[in-house]
Order: sequence, then structure tokens, then C-alpha cells
Amino acid sequence: MSEDFELLVDRQALCGTGPLWMSAQNCVYWVDLLRRELHTFYRDTGVDEVRVLPGKATALGATRQGQLIAAADGGFARVHLGRSGLEPVVQVRNGDRMSIGGCDPAGRFVACTATRSAELRASGCYVLEGHRARLLLDGLTAPGGVAWSPDGTRMYVVDLRTIWIYDYDAERARAHAGRKWVVCAESDGSPEGIAVDSDGCVWAAMHWSGRIHRYSPAGDLETVLWAPTRRVTGLAFGGSRLEELYVTSACFGYDEPAFTADPYAGSLLRFHPGVTGAPLTPWQGI
Repeated sequence: MSEDFELLVDRQALCGTGPLWMSAQNCVYWVDLLRRELHTFYRDTGVDEVRVLPGKATALGATRQGQLIAAADGGFARVHLGRSGLEPVVQVRNGDRMSIGGCDPAGRFVACTATRSAELRASGCYVLEGHRARLLLDGLTAPGGVAWSPDGTRMYVVDLRTIWIYDYDAERARAHAGRKWVVCAESDGSPEGIAVDSDGCVWAAMHWSGRIHRYSPAGDLETVLWAPTRRVTGLAFGGSRLEELYVTSACFGYDEPAFTADPYAGSLLRFHPGVTGAPLTPWQGI
């Protein structure tokens, strides 16, 4: 393993994704989509607590007090940690299941959908407003990540091998003027989870290549790091000063020879990127 990366949880998660830093609890929430597991990694003790949920959660948001909302199955649901439960809030229309998500600059929870067959332009992105899900973007195919610039005026959405950028009105939760920002080559891997640092640069986990890219606000590739597994899927800044970057990964489809060649697939990793993350607005709840 690269000396710059720490192995935190050697779990062999089938599809680890959705990392979310919780400063009040000094922990990282993350999920294994295919096993329906919700993980809580405690930074102080190194303990990874696992709960099995009744449905497939793909993205998480949390209030300052630790209440959780999830993109789960076909809509939005509250997460009840004590009984490992999912309480449906509202279902959505586009797509077969929920996909990536996160909180916008005003603390609204936003999540996208996906189709099992990656049907062209059949997925969408929704914003949760009370007990209603409003369509924010449509015409997506296979969303892999969503994030916002530190000043809240830009929204980034990964779809297939392209990172799109939208002008964002945080007061009204409106995204418009979408255009291609970065188009990744097949040899780079498939961009999935993204995170934004305090300089406004976008970090992307490049699934299948093990690369982690950092793009400048202008869209220029400034940094390429190599994770100890090809199967990186998600990123989240954490730590007391948001000086750490947590990395989820996957191992679905691997057989024994594949694990021999890529033994850290499915693990939770951490490294120090040399910059701090942009503070995330907590979910404002419903």
C-alpha cells in the first residue's frame, strides 16, 4: 500500500459509497449499497459499527444533531439508527432506484436516480422539500456524484464520464445553464464520488483505475494520486479541520484471483491531501 494512504476498515464491501463526515460524532458514515449496510467509522477508536438496513441506501445527509436522511430504494427515507430502520418520506418518478446525493448550500437534501440498464437520459435529480420531492434536473443517464462550490453558485454533477457544471441558485434550489466541464478519458477510469476543497477545486474518485483527480475551478487537471485499489468509489473530507480525505471502494464482481491482484478493494481508506475541505451545510431536516 502507498504510504500516503491508511487502511481504516478492511471490509471487502461489495459497493462501498456515500461517505459523510459527522464532526459532532467525530465519525464517518458510509454504506455498502449491495449488502444494505450502514457503517459508522469512529475516528477516535477506529471502530466500524455496522447496521443492516431493510433497504438499499445510496447517499446520506445529516443534521447537526445526527438525524439522518437517505436516498434509499425508490425515494427518500429517514434513517432510524436505534432500530436500523428506514422510514419512507416520498418516492420519486424517474429511474429505477436512488443514486448519489448530498446537501446543497442551504441544507436541502438533493439526490439523483439511476436505471439498472443505464438507459439514456432516463434518470433525474431531485431536491427534498418537506415531504415533497421536486425534480431539479432531468435527462441524466448514470449519475455518479454531486457537489457544490464553496460559494454555492456552482453545482457539479457526474454523469457517465463527464462532470457537468450548472449555475446554482441556492435560495430557490434551481440549477440552470448546464454545460460540460470535464470529459474524462476511458483510460482515466470512471468518475464517481466527488468532493470540493476550500480552494474550490473538485476531487474525483476514478473507479476502475484507482486514480484520484483534483481539478481546478477552471476544470484543469492539477493533481493525480494513485489509491491502493482500482475500485475507488467515493470521497469525503473529514477530521477536525477537514484536513483528511476518506475514500470508499467496491469489490463486486471480483473472484479470488482478482482479490489477489487488488486486495484492498472494498475497504475504507484515508489520506491527507494537503488541503482542507469546503465545510458542508448540514441537512435542515423536515
